[in-house]
Amino acid sequence: MHVVCVHRGVYPERVGGTYSYIHELYRRLAARGHDVDVIASTQRSSAPPPFDLEGLRIHAYAYRRVNPVASALQHLRNIQLICEQIAADRSIDILTIHDALVGPRLAQSPLGRSVCQLPTFHAPAFLEFRYNTAWEIKLERSPIRRLFMRSTEPFYEYWQRRFQTDVLRAADGIVVLSEYSRGHIETEFPSVDISKVVIIPSGVDTERFKPAADRDEVRADLGLERDALYLVTVRNLSPRMGLENLVDAMPQVLGAAVERELDVRLLVCGEGRLRRSLEEQISGLGLSDSVTLLGRISDEDLRRYYQASDLFVLPTAAMEGFGIVTVEALSANLPVVGTPAGATSEILAPIDQRLVTTDTSPEAIADGIISWFSRHEQDRATSRYRDEVLGKYSWERVTERVERYYEEMVAEFRKKL
Repeated sequence: MHVVCVHRGVYPERVGGTYSYIHELYRRLAARGHDVDVIASTQRSSAPPPFDLEGLRIHAYAYRRVNPVASALQHLRNIQLICEQIAADRSIDILTIHDALVGPRLAQSPLGRSVCQLPTFHAPAFLEFRYNTAWEIKLERSPIRRLFMRSTEPFYEYWQRRFQTDVLRAADGIVVLSEYSRGHIETEFPSVDISKVVIIPSGVDTERFKPAADRDEVRADLGLERDALYLVTVRNLSPRMGLENLVDAMPQVLGAAVERELDVRLLVCGEGRLRRSLEEQISGLGLSDSVTLLGRISDEDLRRYYQASDLFVLPTAAMEGFGIVTVEALSANLPVVGTPAGATSEILAPIDQRLVTTDTSPEAIADGIISWFSRHEQDRATSRYRDEVLGKYSWERVTERVERYYEEMVAEFRKKL
């Protein structure tokens, strides 16, 4: 098969979540003998010529953020042009759009309608925009700027919903990573045929993310205390990730830890626009000795922090479409406590309902962590977390499912020609 994948950015220039998912899935499809072209923007001043990356052919176009309207036009124009160039060289079997905000023009074009379209829906863009805008309005000091943001928000939301609707309605089939995301299509995009949706979860590299042979050695390499109990989270420092709630939970967590004679530390891996406010929050709560913002870490250090830690915490406040970091942690046999904001419950509840907090509040997050204190010794002696991943989320299993689905859908599409 010849697959063309469209997204806003590309790994490794952009990391985390969807970017990692696309890279890991499609490089494995390429390794199975399929041709995969990836079209995505680059933040470089000028676009490089098409290049190969682990079996993928990357077609990057230069992108400069101006304003939402001009930015959208850049994406739409460049993606259409590059896809036409690819199709002129070789016919396309599957077009898979992962960011509907950059793909509606292509999806509705004669070229788009001539191939089997199988987009992957990750989240309603307009809801995430609404969540982030509310946070920005709250922090904005200028009344005029706040008024402008409120007045333009409905306009941008309308077009984001429209763009996603256009891509989903043009699709021959739609992939989602969770039942939660399927529910979003059903409720937020009622004109889309829900019968076209198939759930195929994300995967994890179980060879890369596995328990350490010697955890004490890994801790020593990272400069961590041997006998402390480490909580870790890996998050983009943005509003919906719930990091403020996690920090607010820490005084209660530390109080309970002292009663149990435990030395507890929290490590936050990731970078983003919340960093400054989180630093102020940590300082204001007197947590500077217990909570550390590590910033963006390398892929190698990410693996090692999973191996060195005792508990992963996913404090998401809203819209967790899947939770790749959750299955990465579980693959390293690291227990996870997560909030029920999105698909997290689908991953954790089958293992142990106690891993899912009652809600997203600081109090619920604290209760979930403190409850785990009483069983952390047993967790060190079990392999049930990694076993769950091996049974459901290995990339080998996921890639096989995607490949089979793509082949079936292409066969059905060709019958209609």
